[in-house]
Amino acid sequence: MSKRDTPPSSELVSAAEALDAELLRFESLARQLQEAPLTSEKQLERASKTLKDLADLDDALRVRVGALVQAITGVRTRQQTQADAVNACAQELQRRTEAFKDLLTRYGALGQSAADLNGRMQEFAALRQQATRTAEEDARLTSVFTSLQDRMAEVADEAATLSQAADADRFADIGRQADSLRQQLLSARNKLGLLHQSLSS
Repeated sequence: MSKRDTPPSSELVSAAEALDAELLRFESLARQLQEAPLTSEKQLERASKTLKDLADLDDALRVRVGALVQAITGVRTRQQTQADAVNACAQELQRRTEAFKDLLTRYGALGQSAADLNGRMQEFAALRQQATRTAEEDARLTSVFTSLQDRMAEVADEAATLSQAADADRFADIGRQADSLRQQLLSARNKLGLLHQSLSS
């Protein structure tokens, strides 16, 4: 990666590097002062200048420390902002997971209802296929038909409600599956009605 492609340093890194550079200068000047001989006027003047430079650097170090603290505070604020966002995402994930499980449970119950209806339709078909029926068996056939029609309408309504709930919560797959089941139930109900009409005519 070329220097031109290198991303700029963050505020925290820049502040730390600036503080470190000032600290190295301070330590270097402090060693010079400690090791400087004080045996001539020139040496005394040089030591006095070094002492003044150290005082100036000490002020600069305070500024650098303040900048670093400010950068750390900014990083902490950014981290907290991201942590809050992650926590909100976690709560939303939990809510949607629970909503999805609830929709799946309801869809499973619909599937069971559809299976039960299939069994009852087979019972109706068996009664209908009898060549001769007694009045009691005709009454039984009518009773099964009416019960089937009512229950199929109920399950179709439940499927419609589930489809709407899934679409509202943006679970399109379950919404489509529930709507498909609703359409199948209504189609079967219409066919059942036509069968019953042919029996009555």
